[in-house]
Amino acid sequence: MSALEQMSANARKQHEEDIERLVKCRLRSEIKARKAVKSTMKRAVLEARELKKELVLLWQENEELHAAAQKSPGFGKDSTSELKDDPIQRLTARNKELESNMCELQQKVSGLESPATTVIEHTTALAEKDRKIADLEDELAKIKLVADETKRKCQHMLKEKRDEAQRALQENEQLARCAKTLESQLALLPQLKRQLELTNKKRADTAEVWQKKLEQRDQTFLREEEANKQKLAESAFQIAELTEEKLELQERLNKLEIKLRKFESNHKSELSQESQRMIQLETSMNQWHERLVATEALAKEAEQAEVVARETREQETKLRQLTDDADAVGAQADYDLVQARGIPKAHCSTIDRMELTSNNEDERDR
Repeated sequence: MSALEQMSANARKQHEEDIERLVKCRLRSEIKARKAVKSTMKRAVLEARELKKELVLLWQENEELHAAAQKSPGFGKDSTSELKDDPIQRLTARNKELESNMCELQQKVSGLESPATTVIEHTTALAEKDRKIADLEDELAKIKLVADETKRKCQHMLKEKRDEAQRALQENEQLARCAKTLESQLALLPQLKRQLELTNKKRADTAEVWQKKLEQRDQTFLREEEANKQKLAESAFQIAELTEEKLELQERLNKLEIKLRKFESNHKSELSQESQRMIQLETSMNQWHERLVATEALAKEAEQAEVVARETREQETKLRQLTDDADAVGAQADYDLVQARGIPKAHCSTIDRMELTSNNEDERDR
């Protein structure tokens, strides 16, 4: 019984140690994966915030330029529409989209339970995920470089707009000075009109040239933005694939846990059956021990009864022997008595002695 209990205890202890090792490996893998994802998310959020700040600054500069252009008298609605704040709005929208995608990815990652089929497969899967996350970080860095390049182009474009507005202001100031001197130079009015027409024509030509340049830049920016959207779509597809792989790993881990619980329940039932068999065996041993004790007591009683019977038989044998001796003596006495009746009285003393001897033997036998 002690050997079976020791074997059962050793098996149970080994089983508990295996379960503890599996749980520890799973926890370490989950902690490592979560730390990597959190650090990546933090970096992405910080970069997005910095980009947002830069976009806000660009937007403020654009608003200031727009306000300065509106204050100038010769700068109308056509020139204000040439500031083209659509790229900045698109950058802002794309930044918000990136932030929402990052937040959604973080929610999905935090909502998922980190999984593993076996310790080796789980570690391999996590390493593969870390590699893919590093690739996504590289892709995010590339996107940031593209955004920086776009920001640089926008700054250059705003600088050109500012220079153009400055030139327009200078031209307006020149026109104002001409208007002031118009009263004193009525003779030069036709010539001034021609100069004004030439100036207006030149400004119209300049505006047309800049309009074409802006259209070309807008087309270039749209192409770059389309390429960035494609890259973002590819990144989202990769993230979806990673999520599916993570779900598959979680399902496999759940199956393994179910099998482990089944194995543990079967092992517990086997241990319970074994303990019940041991209890039944112990009960049977106790019953056999009680029967053995009762049998030994009966054997002792039988031995005592046999001793008493043997003594009784010996006494009966002695009594029968004494009875036979008494019968023989009685027969001999009768025979002697018969013979004595025919003997003379001289022999009376001899008969008396024989009777006395017979009486003494009877008393001794009694």
